[in-house]
Amino acid sequence: MRIEFSKARNLCLIAFVLSWFLSPSAVHAQNFDLNTDRLPVTQVDSTWRFHLGDDLSSESRLAQPGFDDTSWPTLHPEDDWTTQGYPAKIELAWFRFHLHAPANTPSLVLYLPQIDKSYQVFSDGKLIGQVGALPPGPAHSVTGGPRLFKLPANPSSAPRDVTIAIRLWQDPAIAGAKSSYLFGTAYAGTPEAIQSLFAGDRAEEFLSIGGDYSEEIIILVVGAAALFFFCLTRQRLYLWFAANLLIQACSLYVSIASEQQAWSDYLTTDINIAIDLLTLVCYAMFLVSAIFPGKWKPAILPIFFALTAELSLILVLTHTLSLKWGDLGYCLSIMANNTVLAVYLIRGWRRGNFYARLLFFPFALYGVTNFCYNLSSVLRDLGFPYWAKMNPGNIFILHSPFQISLVAVSRVTSELTMLAILVYLFARTSRDQQRLAAALKAAHDIQNRLVPVDIPTLGGLRTEIAYRAAEEVGGDFCQILPRPDGSIFVAIGDVSGKGLQAAMIGAVAVGAIRSLADEMLTPAAALERLNLVLLRTESAGFITCLCMVLTAEGEITVSNAGHLAPYLDGLELPLEAGLPLGIVSGCDYTEYSFDLPPGARLTLLSDGVVEARNKSGELFGFDRTAQVSRSSASEIAATARQFGQDDDITVITLDWQPLNVAAQPA
Repeated sequence: MRIEFSKARNLCLIAFVLSWFLSPSAVHAQNFDLNTDRLPVTQVDSTWRFHLGDDLSSESRLAQPGFDDTSWPTLHPEDDWTTQGYPAKIELAWFRFHLHAPANTPSLVLYLPQIDKSYQVFSDGKLIGQVGALPPGPAHSVTGGPRLFKLPANPSSAPRDVTIAIRLWQDPAIAGAKSSYLFGTAYAGTPEAIQSLFAGDRAEEFLSIGGDYSEEIIILVVGAAALFFFCLTRQRLYLWFAANLLIQACSLYVSIASEQQAWSDYLTTDINIAIDLLTLVCYAMFLVSAIFPGKWKPAILPIFFALTAELSLILVLTHTLSLKWGDLGYCLSIMANNTVLAVYLIRGWRRGNFYARLLFFPFALYGVTNFCYNLSSVLRDLGFPYWAKMNPGNIFILHSPFQISLVAVSRVTSELTMLAILVYLFARTSRDQQRLAAALKAAHDIQNRLVPVDIPTLGGLRTEIAYRAAEEVGGDFCQILPRPDGSIFVAIGDVSGKGLQAAMIGAVAVGAIRSLADEMLTPAAALERLNLVLLRTESAGFITCLCMVLTAEGEITVSNAGHLAPYLDGLELPLEAGLPLGIVSGCDYTEYSFDLPPGARLTLLSDGVVEARNKSGELFGFDRTAQVSRSSASEIAATARQFGQDDDITVITLDWQPLNVAAQPA
């Protein structure tokens, strides 16, 4: 009997509890008692009263504490509305719940987690806070984030109820794109306890996105390394890659700033669209510059698809396209962009492009995960039930101490692989530069032979030579050589083109001139022999050259092969200019003879003086050349170079003063 009585008592107790909970007049799921155990913080989000729609003319009535909300259904605000039977594309809705405040409570604080909607918070019918802008006025949604709301202080000697009403609105253009639930837990309690809890949650939140921070740090390091390589090499592919990563790294900080400052969704989206477009353009330019050096037109097509992708999002924001079609347009455009770049890489691979082979794997790795990410958004819009499972952003490789998704792993792997490739390319480029430096050193040695250092003396002749190469080495040359009969042989020439190849052809010409000077040939005969030497080399270029013999008596014999005529005391000598050397065989060259008067200055120069060009495109010209021809060789070269050097500059000035005149007292 004792046992049976105990069972009966327990059954009665259970029946009483069930009847109390199931009674319609006693459904208190939306009531939260802060007086229980006198806890300073109470979780207040188990279930809330929920109402679809809005009555704009009586919105304050829905927030009043006396409003009867028992007919409103309840839902769990931490679960998505769609899983609880409500449509995703709600524009306006209300939440209501009640707080049972203890006696003598000086103040309370409500802690709401991130809500991806614009909303207003009412306490006993009074508006105490707002995030974003809601109808009936101009409305816009903002980037969500945790917020604290101070409830009006009304201390009382007895416990009292506080009615909390939350009015929500979401932009119909992006309705369904944002989750319809609270990202976290809602609390109410004393200011000190809530603020401490808020600070702890924020710290935990920042720790939870440690994977994003880690990824951004890696992106910044790789981008800085690429920028460093560009500064060292001046190769644009490093600059494009660095710009792609450094711009991409801004997205996380924009997200954090928009959450903290409650930026408009449109502003945040516009900035993210700009970031996305710039990264796509820079990435396309990076691959194009690697596969097609010196060309930019292949980048037009992928950049076009990048623009159409961002245009799809802009049309959604302007209510021109629905979210479904906007996401589909973006997905297809990005797929087309990646397909074009993949074709470029494959084509470059087949043609033996070294960069294309190295870059294909990291490009394919990120391209596949990026496609799956965009496709999952389209499937979400189409109502596909398993879209979340196809989103690589929801597949986590690491859960502790923070989450790292498959998207982050693929991005970091791709970027680190590309960094390794860039390091390898930099090392390879450094080796090439070392070989080039050695070649330039050899070219400088050759250049030293093109311009004489030891100038022979002849009576009262005073000679000055000025040489300024347009590049590291040049194609101009000049020689002043002694001859067995006491005269001197002077030659000045200009090889077509610039740089190392021109210097090599000039070296061949100088070698031939030195051998010809010892044979006592006349200037015309020397030019004919030199022409045959150059024709045997079968080089593509040609040479203009002027040869001259000067005796101790001041007699000059000169012959010209397409070179500029000398200037005598500022006047150009009327010489016939024959064909340049190295074009055709059998050329005959005319000789001219004349005597130098005492005190005369004979100026020989290359066309680098006449063809000097300033920033506006104006040539230095023959008139200016004639005016400065009376100056010294160094002054003439400096004047032309300051005007705007465009080619190698060589100037020789010969000041003649016979010994019998030079010996007379001044």
